[in-house]
Amino acid sequence: MLLLALSDAYIPDRAIGLPSEFKKLLNVPNKIGQVVLLGNCTRSYQFLKFVNDITSDVTIVRGEFDNATIATAQNLKEEIPMSTIIKQGEFKIGCCNGYTLVPKSDPLSLLVLARQLDVDIMLWGGTHSVEAYTLEGKFFINPGSCTGAYSSDWPLQDDVLEGVFNPEGQENGTLSQEQASPEAPSSSISNKQNASDEPKLSENSNSNGTNVGEKNEDNPKTEDFENSEDDEDIDEVDINGGCIPSFCLLDISASICTLYIYTFVCGEVKVDKVVYKKE
Repeated sequence: MLLLALSDAYIPDRAIGLPSEFKKLLNVPNKIGQVVLLGNCTRSYQFLKFVNDITSDVTIVRGEFDNATIATAQNLKEEIPMSTIIKQGEFKIGCCNGYTLVPKSDPLSLLVLARQLDVDIMLWGGTHSVEAYTLEGKFFINPGSCTGAYSSDWPLQDDVLEGVFNPEGQENGTLSQEQASPEAPSSSISNKQNASDEPKLSENSNSNGTNVGEKNEDNPKTEDFENSEDDEDIDEVDINGGCIPSFCLLDISASICTLYIYTFVCGEVKVDKVVYKKE
């Protein structure tokens, strides 16, 4: 059973639509059994139509910019819940948007909600950044923004995430991460883990030995040239708020959940694989 998790599309407010590469991957009939929209995905009719073409089994939870109701085939004004629970295999899966938590998307607050809902896996959105970690034997997944829509929130610090979300030493669940090819889940899996390289800005230096503010006759536009080099080194991801398009695909079989994380970086779709076993 394949479960697709999408979040924070913000169409048409902050993004035009899904990347065409994502559409090609998802536009395959009779492959995905259920879709979960984790907030801020209901303001575009074309987007909702695309999701319903994937499968008619669609679960929606409310984001901070969603309306309270949505028109469906059964009801003209069906209320969108703040959180909900779905069942796949031996897993109970909770769904919510992180803005309902205080602090927003806080891991301990998510853990409290997961306990209240009595779920094994917690899907949530709102951060625009893809995340996957275990905490006290429960599996927490954030698919990020499927369109790469910008976020006005402060970015998460990597050192904080490494200290809080260390999956080692968990008692009730095990977690392993591998890198998969873009043809996953049918492709072979390698044992190397992806690591994103931070953009390195080149440092400006004056090789001619001239003082700052002193004009150089040989290079009258040295300062302009240096500024242009800085502009070229600025990553496009940093310009749009540090968000990259991403979504998650869960392959659930009995007590094993195989998570495939799809990200669109530098014109290419990259896939990471994470395996979670319920014990």
